[in-house]
Amino acid sequence: MNKQINILSFGAHPDDCEIGSGAFLLKMKKKGYSTGMITLTEGDMGRGNPEIRKKETLDAARVLKVDIVEIGNMGDCCLEDNPENRVIVASLIRKYRPEIILAPYWGIEPGRGRGHADHIACGHLVTHAANFTHLDKYPAEGKPHTVRRILYYFLSPYNKPSFIVPVDDELEDAEKAIRQHQSQFGTQDSHSKLPSRLESIGRYYGTMIGTKYGQPFMINETIPLEDPYQFFCKNTKGSSKSGKKKAR
Repeated sequence: MNKQINILSFGAHPDDCEIGSGAFLLKMKKKGYSTGMITLTEGDMGRGNPEIRKKETLDAARVLKVDIVEIGNMGDCCLEDNPENRVIVASLIRKYRPEIILAPYWGIEPGRGRGHADHIACGHLVTHAANFTHLDKYPAEGKPHTVRRILYYFLSPYNKPSFIVPVDDELEDAEKAIRQHQSQFGTQDSHSKLPSRLESIGRYYGTMIGTKYGQPFMINETIPLEDPYQFFCKNTKGSSKSGKKKAR
């Protein structure tokens, strides 16, 4: 029987989930939630080969303590959001039945890095597949399943996050996970600086929320709030007490 996962991160290439959501996955695991990573391609157009990249991904997954990890072979640099691939991804979602899914943000300018064509395609592909998994007649394997929320990572500095998760205690291990990908980041070029650059990025987003480090995400939907006071003030020390005193 397959293990049900609370939070499942999808990436186009080996190391995408780690870079864009690693600290968050580690934090959620510490809180007791089950987590997983699925990479849709073998990353064979990058340095190394599929065997090396698989080993690096498994090593990184152990650092992040995820419960499951899978690597697909949909084609590095030719990943497509098409009906066939949607069925494959929807079958994976039904297999692990996550409540929350993570994926690269699709609404970003094309280019190297975050704007890699595979990243954009992955965002579209996972979004559409997740939206179809609840349909009884959809030809994916497994029973229908409804995903509660899709969170997008790989935001550019020009995208305002919907929210930022404090990761003060997790960023160091997230960097360690990324360093397991030695075929990509162990050389003496600009790519080797990526793990250390994540600290600067983490500090940038942490500054926005008053913490040391932060990991940003975007959502498409508007969130309903039954009690905005509880949402915004329940963690503010002394706010409820002061409110009662004023009422008297």
